[in-house]
Amino acid sequence: MTNLVAQILDDETVTEPAAETAKLHPLFAAYPVASLLYKPDGSIVAANAAALALFRCGTAQLVGASLGSFLPELREALAVTQGVSHARVAVRRPDGHNFIARAHFVPTLDVTAPLMATIEDLSDWEQEIAAVNKELETFMSSAGHDLRGPLRILKGFTEALDDECADSLNDEGKSFLKEIVRAADRMEGLIDALLALSRAGRAEMHCENLDLSMLADMALYDLRHAKNARAVEVQVEPGLSAWGDVRQMMVVLRTLLGNAWKYTGRTMNPVIRFYSETRDGRAWLCVNDNGAGFDMAHAERLFQPFTRLHRQDEFAGHGLGLATVRRIVRRHGGDIEAEAAMNQGATFRFWLPPPAP
Repeated sequence: MTNLVAQILDDETVTEPAAETAKLHPLFAAYPVASLLYKPDGSIVAANAAALALFRCGTAQLVGASLGSFLPELREALAVTQGVSHARVAVRRPDGHNFIARAHFVPTLDVTAPLMATIEDLSDWEQEIAAVNKELETFMSSAGHDLRGPLRILKGFTEALDDECADSLNDEGKSFLKEIVRAADRMEGLIDALLALSRAGRAEMHCENLDLSMLADMALYDLRHAKNARAVEVQVEPGLSAWGDVRQMMVVLRTLLGNAWKYTGRTMNPVIRFYSETRDGRAWLCVNDNGAGFDMAHAERLFQPFTRLHRQDEFAGHGLGLATVRRIVRRHGGDIEAEAAMNQGATFRFWLPPPAP
């Protein structure tokens, strides 16, 4: 492969990109997978026909441009991606639209030869998954709305019974009424969480450059002034940004920061941090706390609906918040993961395609 890549372009082609179509090696030109040749500095020197079709543009819009401008989340990592295959990356076309793809970077031993990246469109697969999810989300939305009516009646009559007949009830009967009201409130919260999960997959997205540091400050302001407000040390790294839908990203930050707030409820000197870190050439956004943590053996289960790793009497919840967060992050073309230890806190890391340059 190294020799083939070295032979695909000669020096004239590299310095005169307008003539690259005639100079392409026949195998590269006819290869059915979108392929790009680029210099170590990231500048594209050739694109085959499959790449032009995938990017929906002409040669002039690719050749001479930076590969990092089309793979924004890997912009800082192109120098160390040789031999790496990214199963799911957001690719940005010259017209500004994103699509999900698998990118592979071909290694080379010749430092003077162009490097090669292949990009496979995963949009059809994503659309099939989206169709299945949409059907499920429609069902959840319908069921959630239908359940609200009977629940309101149940709560209404329970409250009326408490108002009108409390004097004739003994302590045990009053306790039963309180349990009914508590269960009804929990069911109402569960329905709201189900509807939020449904909206996360169906809501229309309007993406823009976002100041995530400011959004995090807004979410933390709400937590500080909520009924469970308490003293928590909060550290938000300034200047964090991403490309996304502001309403959905507020859901992500409110959920992750709200969880950090909740699970530090029994911690002396609680600390919550929102910051960025670079791992494997990718910028991750992190929410860290020094709270209850969890067993890493169950980490993947966290993002499944109705899954909780703590008892309800320890930390209240519905088990749908993190499932909603992952759905939103993945709709944006990113992903999320978790790391923790029991009673030593937790860190939730997610990445998003960065703002357009």
